[in-house]
Amino acid sequence: MIFRTLLFTTILFSQQEFDFDGPYGINYFDTADQFIVQDLNSPVIGDVNADDILNIQDVIMVIGNILGTITLNDSEANAGDVNNDNIIDILDIVQIVDRILTGSSSGWNFAENWTGNDSYIFIHLQPSASLSTALWGSTTKSQLLANSPTNVHYFFLSSRTTSASDIDNIKLEFDEIISGLPPIEQAHWNSHLHFVPERSLDMNNWLADALDGKKAIAVDSFQKIREIGYLGNPASFTGTYIHYLAHEAEYFKYELGVFSDTGEPYDEITVFDRTHYTGGWAASISETITLPSDSQLSEYDKIEVELLRGCPDANMNYSDAGCDDYDRIARMFICDEDGSNCLEITKWITPFDRQPHSLTDITPMLAAFRPGGTKTIKFQESGWPNSLLTLKIRMYDLENNSSSSQQIIPIWNGTVLFNPEYNDNRPPTPFMVPNNATKVEFVTSITGHGWGSAGCFNCAEFCNSKHVFEVNGGVFEFEKAHPNASDNDYCMELSTIAQGVIPNQYGTWGYGRAGWCPGQDVKLYITDITDVITMGDENIIDYSACRVSGAACVTPPTCGGDGYCPEIAMFSYIIIHY
Repeated sequence: MIFRTLLFTTILFSQQEFDFDGPYGINYFDTADQFIVQDLNSPVIGDVNADDILNIQDVIMVIGNILGTITLNDSEANAGDVNNDNIIDILDIVQIVDRILTGSSSGWNFAENWTGNDSYIFIHLQPSASLSTALWGSTTKSQLLANSPTNVHYFFLSSRTTSASDIDNIKLEFDEIISGLPPIEQAHWNSHLHFVPERSLDMNNWLADALDGKKAIAVDSFQKIREIGYLGNPASFTGTYIHYLAHEAEYFKYELGVFSDTGEPYDEITVFDRTHYTGGWAASISETITLPSDSQLSEYDKIEVELLRGCPDANMNYSDAGCDDYDRIARMFICDEDGSNCLEITKWITPFDRQPHSLTDITPMLAAFRPGGTKTIKFQESGWPNSLLTLKIRMYDLENNSSSSQQIIPIWNGTVLFNPEYNDNRPPTPFMVPNNATKVEFVTSITGHGWGSAGCFNCAEFCNSKHVFEVNGGVFEFEKAHPNASDNDYCMELSTIAQGVIPNQYGTWGYGRAGWCPGQDVKLYITDITDVITMGDENIIDYSACRVSGAACVTPPTCGGDGYCPEIAMFSYIIIHY
């Protein structure tokens, strides 16, 4: 166990503007530097005479217009109004001359087009790079445009000496696709598809090195260089499909929505920061933290946990190649300072050979942080992981004056075999609620794992199970089920990726699971039971589970002992607010 007192700091977000200071690099998660590339779809800014070259001839035409010796038509005038102030004057001449002298006049300029809201994916034809040729020749280009969010730019580049014709040919393919779209979509994609005729290896910018040997790379909305995952069918492990790049764009959009500026200040505790976690079966890594006082904790309205499970390459840089080959259960516990009395408060399922980044709301678990002071945070994965672990706790004071969760009562916790005896191992549990309680919640996380022999119906990972809870002898009943466990494509649907599933994994990531997807945090299931609780007296909560077979609820299967026997991983608590 590592012991260290961590600083408690207040964080205020700032707008994501283009970072001109760096430090830059070409490794994954490094900041991407500025670049300018030729683009067959981008007009030359200031090219008044429309000859695709910015030179003194354009300056002469603007001067003539100002002096009244030349009359510009509408298109010439639009090109000459470089600063877009609806006036052609000396300021436009200055900008055109500056562009000529700096060379920024031609092509697509990364910094000038930066919005802080877009992502950028670079598709590279280099026959020596694995699957590059297959990606370039993919026949699903129309699906790429149909499935992509509107905030992504695609760049097409070739390393071959025939790069100009390579780019002309693929542009013709997309031009034909775009011609069949409505005018508004045509305009959009003509400004978001970029065809770079210059040979990629000859470009005088960082892209030349970053793309060498790769089929594709990306830059996300935070100006970070990102990796592209497996672009084949995750069920059969065949094919290479260009439209799977839309998965990456959708995930970048998810990250933008989760991690961009909200304007809400928060207090942050950094538990791990790029900490190398070598893991091992049932191994864990721990860190002591210093929490605010109990009275200070009462001021918080929301708590989130940020997890970046990065994977190290040989140089301890981020790379998918350093990731675990399998999906694992990852858990976070909060414990007493000496590591005892641990409570599991959130969990994730790791992806196949990729690096997830998530922000998980665990607000009801504020009660587990009380009474503040020194606590130990423990992180554990169920396998042999290798991670560059970043884990942070965010605490928000939103000033909504709501009651604060102050007491946490463990109910059913741990992993139990999903078999005919399952319900016996989750017995009814009594709990007391004080008279002064203002709200009572039941909070749980339930995921199914394992599949056992052929007679186990692919339970509990790939079968639907129903979980029924009763309060005070059935006065109140509620349930949770996992119908997506029988959906072969659920985890790779765009709507699911939009919820935080890391896409294009190197495994069977597309199949729906029982309460989870590989590479996603497991959301808490929260039920308000205040109205059915007897205050100042003992209450009881009961629970049963079954396998869903059609419309019936049947007994869980018996495992023959071969394979990974079905089991349910669960933590659950009564949360009391005052």
